[in-house]
Amino acid sequence: MAFTPGDKLGPYEIVGPLGAGGMGEVWRARDPRLARDVAIKALPAAFSQDPERLARFEREAKLLASLSHPNVAGIFGLEDAGGSRYLVLEFVDGETLEARIARGALPLDEALDVAHQVAAGVEAAHEAGVVHRDLKPGNIMLTGSGAVKVLDFGLAKGGSGKGSDSNPNLSASPTMTYAATQAGVILGTAAYMSPEQARGKAVDRRTDIWSFGCVLFEMLTGKRTYDGETVSDMVARILEREPAWDALPPPTPPRLVALLRRCLTKDARQRQRDMGDVRLELDAIGAGDRGVTPATPRARSAGMPPWALAAGGAVLLALGVLAASWLRPGRGEGPAPLVRFTLTAPAGWRFVFPDEAQFSPDGATLACALSDSGGIAHLALRSLSGMDMRILPGTDGAALPFWSPDGRSIGFFASGKLRRVGMDGGTPVDLCDAPDARGGAWSPRGVIVFAPRSQGGLMRVPEGGGIPVPVTVVDTTQHERGHRYPQFLPDGRHFLFVAVGSTDSVRTFAASLDGGRPAVVCSGGSDARFASPDMLLYLGEGVKGARRRLLAQRFDPGRLRTIGDPEVLIDPVSSDNFGFSNVSTGPGGRLVVQHVRAPRIRLAWRGANGTPAGAIPGTGEITAFGGALSPDGRRFAYSGEEPRDVFVLDMATGVSTRLTFEDKLVNSPLWSPDGRRIAFNRVSEHGWDVHVKNSDGSGPDSMVFRGPALFAYADAWSPDGNEVLGRVSDAAGNLDLWRIPMTPGGHPESYQHTAEQEVSSSISADGHWISYTLSEQGQLSLYVQSYPHPGGKYQVAVDDLGGGGWLPVASALLAVTSRGEVLRIDALTADGFHQGATTRLFRLSHGEQVVDFDRVRARFLVSTPVDLPDASTLEVVLGWPRLLDKH
Repeated sequence: MAFTPGDKLGPYEIVGPLGAGGMGEVWRARDPRLARDVAIKALPAAFSQDPERLARFEREAKLLASLSHPNVAGIFGLEDAGGSRYLVLEFVDGETLEARIARGALPLDEALDVAHQVAAGVEAAHEAGVVHRDLKPGNIMLTGSGAVKVLDFGLAKGGSGKGSDSNPNLSASPTMTYAATQAGVILGTAAYMSPEQARGKAVDRRTDIWSFGCVLFEMLTGKRTYDGETVSDMVARILEREPAWDALPPPTPPRLVALLRRCLTKDARQRQRDMGDVRLELDAIGAGDRGVTPATPRARSAGMPPWALAAGGAVLLALGVLAASWLRPGRGEGPAPLVRFTLTAPAGWRFVFPDEAQFSPDGATLACALSDSGGIAHLALRSLSGMDMRILPGTDGAALPFWSPDGRSIGFFASGKLRRVGMDGGTPVDLCDAPDARGGAWSPRGVIVFAPRSQGGLMRVPEGGGIPVPVTVVDTTQHERGHRYPQFLPDGRHFLFVAVGSTDSVRTFAASLDGGRPAVVCSGGSDARFASPDMLLYLGEGVKGARRRLLAQRFDPGRLRTIGDPEVLIDPVSSDNFGFSNVSTGPGGRLVVQHVRAPRIRLAWRGANGTPAGAIPGTGEITAFGGALSPDGRRFAYSGEEPRDVFVLDMATGVSTRLTFEDKLVNSPLWSPDGRRIAFNRVSEHGWDVHVKNSDGSGPDSMVFRGPALFAYADAWSPDGNEVLGRVSDAAGNLDLWRIPMTPGGHPESYQHTAEQEVSSSISADGHWISYTLSEQGQLSLYVQSYPHPGGKYQVAVDDLGGGGWLPVASALLAVTSRGEVLRIDALTADGFHQGATTRLFRLSHGEQVVDFDRVRARFLVSTPVDLPDASTLEVVLGWPRLLDKH
């Protein structure tokens, strides 16, 4: 219906247009009878004779008439003039929230005030049985007096707010359905759709909670939670990606971040369920309860934003109170009730894997390692009776924490050292060297037992530090390689540890600080963790792939022997990692399990300067553990998760073909220079071996190299295809560079030995140079040497190195910093190596990684995790013995 200023519509005089969309045209009008302005909403002319549109228009009037709230724009009437139906609505004088955000993000206090009023208005609608279904900044008005009004219930549905719409086709946004030619309207609506709404499923009030989360995120950041050039792009990102949590400004309170995560959980079953609870949470945050743990001046790492310290998506406070009250150690009232909940890392952070979260001796606090957005781990404490996490200062690079018996200190490993830190925020103290640690335990007798390396026996050192001495010795007659992950039993004298003899089986032993021959306790897929008073928990084989089952077996700690048969406690749990259990136990029936699922990835091209150059079809569903492009850039070889084999992806069609069929752990496939063979690393009863297979799938795969110890990894083919450069461990677990022949009759030989760990290596395009990264005191350094025989050693100057190696073209190195900066470093090699100019190419987005470089088309292949924030979680089980009741 078209109007011009001055036109009459019934008693109303048209002043001018206010807006138009797929569901109606809105005009400002004057009501001379009451001397007030109103908003007139009329159907577009094309829809004015459509019975369905008229029925829905009338339904909107009835829904609005059922609402009366200061934060909802009201309705004055449903009128008919000249055969046309129109709504007479409250005129709200001000600007839309969309216009306000266009000028920049809102300050925190302003955003909290607006969010509180929006939540109150939507809460009132929900209590009246009305679901908005199109909540967005364009439908929220800010008045000059500071009042906020929610507008446009044109897409709303009535009823209980829990069922589906009577017309299943209207479960999807009608704006998309009926305004397909209005791109701006479509994108404006699609950006705030919940995943279930985008899929066309039935929606309830939780869809408004999702949209509210999108609006709040946009107020805080000034950017849409999800954006895209087309509706398809937008919907795909809503369904597959997480919000850019690191875009939230530093002042964002941890409690507000946690609320946002609960609102923007894709699974509606796990989402915040009630808008009234959202409003109450905003009240608490606005009143100053923002989830930051009070700390001494030393209690926060330098540069550590306080907003990052809350446990986003953590269990509600009620569960923390339940943990503290129902399951207090020594309660003495029979088996504790069963409670299970999940902890996720704070926004922009991740739990480190493999790394067990550890209960404090009283069971009230978890200590864990958290990795920030730059990939640096820090020691964090999480109280079960609260919702905050506290970072301990000075613990950069922390791994494998363990508590002192009195709960006042924590031992951990960082930068090749065993360290301890007090709970008062003091400076960490170095106790001794531990270059490649595999766990530690603290005895009440003032002794720490730890594994300094991945191979070899355990050592003991006084809790105040000193010179470590052996406490166990590997039994080479039983093909043992290393002892790991000790845990003291209640007497403080005996301890458990795992002996790794191969990658397919491990055994748990009990030993004593007094010496003597260790006793076999059990065999399983991981170290066994003692759970007071008389149980062992360990991982056993699951049904397939990398999955395992958590088993429970009775144990007599006095006689150091198991009793009866194991029972299944949890099935499945994550894979072990050479004897790692992913499980920690605490007093009073407490248990924490780290669930690790490798994220699915999406591959995409970036030009040589980093500009987006197209996505790869079919890659949103693959899980890849390392991979490489074929020399012609048309195929991508990668190692899959289930089954655990090598696959080859056709980059044009997105179809993956399985190349190997052993279903054993593999990693890092590498194409030969002619593209006819693929080398890869596979696990065996011995350890990691180097295998090769024809890339067309013909013939068997064959093992070409087995190292003298546990690990043998292939890193790079030589340009002539005659050998690969690899990293091979010695008896002490140190990784060195080796030349491994790929032609019959060749003999493997060590390239060089260093005291540090080689992390990766590559060969230059002309075959005359290699590069390799060393881990030195917890920091990565990039070096270049001549090849095939080592000559002068040159360090490449790169600040904050995250990884690097030779580009497969010209004389240039590629380096990536821990901040995601991708750098090209020119190499001048006419008379030795000289570092040339460094050029910044582009910066990776959060979670992105450079996978390879297509030398034919001069472009980068990058990967983006589809579900990175969900890849690592902690499951806390209170009263876990109850899980055995069902067996």
